[in-house]
Amino acid sequence: MDLRTTARAAAAPVAAAALLAALSACGSDAAPVAPAPSVSAPTSSSSVAPPSTSVPDREPHTLVLNATGEGKLTQIKYTLDGETKQTGAVTLPWRQSLTVPADGKPHQWTLEISYAGGTKGTVDMFSIVDGKESIHTGAGSAGSPGSHISGSASVGGTVQG
Repeated sequence: MDLRTTARAAAAPVAAAALLAALSACGSDAAPVAPAPSVSAPTSSSSVAPPSTSVPDREPHTLVLNATGEGKLTQIKYTLDGETKQTGAVTLPWRQSLTVPADGKPHQWTLEISYAGGTKGTVDMFSIVDGKESIHTGAGSAGSPGSHISGSASVGGTVQG
């Protein structure tokens, strides 16, 4: 409210009382006028609570498991929180994106590969969490001509939800 509105609101009860007094003094048969409700002027301090600030919901994390290198893998197995998925033979590069809940708890993951055949090969395994590389490891070997290479490798870690 501006100053003029405040002054009018404060003067209204006084004017109503003066009118009532004038009518009573004249001996008029007019019905008495009820005084206007009082209006208080706004104060400088507000009793209204500030709006509550809400904490934004956490966003789930993205865990991307990767295997790159040369050759074929006979099997890939990956696990997140005890839930295992398995593939058959794959040609590199291989990639799998997983969603990790943002619940404040640790979430365990592993990536296991198996390879066989050929005379040489290298495989790099790494994870990316929310766009940043977190764990990196490599496996590989070189055999003599005519040899048969087989083996397995694994990598794992924890993502804080």
